[in-house]
Amino acid sequence: MDFLRDEFIGKKVEIVESKNKDLVGIKGKIVDETKNMFEIESKGKTKKVQKNICKFKFLPENIIIDGKIINYRPEDRIVLKFKDW
Repeated sequence: MDFLRDEFIGKKVEIVESKNKDLVGIKGKIVDETKNMFEIESKGKTKKVQKNICKFKFLPENIIIDGKIINYRPEDRIVLKFKDW
C-alpha cells in the first residue's frame, strides 16, 4: 500500500498498543524518523519511541500499523513491497 511508503514526518499519530504501557495513549506529530525510532512531539515535548514495540494509529486516516512492519530506514521503506499488510 502506498501509505506505508509515504513520508511519516509531519503526520499525526497515536500509540494504541505497546510493550511499554507508559507509551500507550501518546498523541502527537512525528518530527523525526530513523530506522528504529519515531520522535514524536507531544504536549510541547519530544519523545523517542521504538517502532518495533508499538502499534501506531495514524490520524486522521485512522490507519493502525504495527511498528514491526515499518521498522526500516525511511529511504529504504519507500521502495519496499509490503505484501502482508
